[in-house]
Amino acid sequence: FYRWHLPPSRIARMFKDKSDKCWKCHQTPGSYYHMWWTCSEAKKYWTKIHTCLEKMTKRHIDFKPELFLLGIIPETYNKELKYLIVNVLTAARIVFAKNW
Repeated sequence: FYRWHLPPSRIARMFKDKSDKCWKCHQTPGSYYHMWWTCSEAKKYWTKIHTCLEKMTKRHIDFKPELFLLGIIPETYNKELKYLIVNVLTAARIVFAKNW
């Protein structure tokens, strides 16, 4: 992924006339982590996904970047739940990247 989408902080290092500020919140330097997780706009998106997942599964789902961005699912979840979470989060990441 990092080969196709460059965050503002990286672009600003390559082109001195470009800003390193996040394209979404226009406040913080836009690193990958910020753009995908800590940005207020990204947080809103992932919060909606988290809420939908909890409604679908009727159980608590940890709101962690390890799960939502990297797909690291706790071993305590059963096979069906893991399958659902993987598919929902994969689709969510694709949509997020498409609207980068």
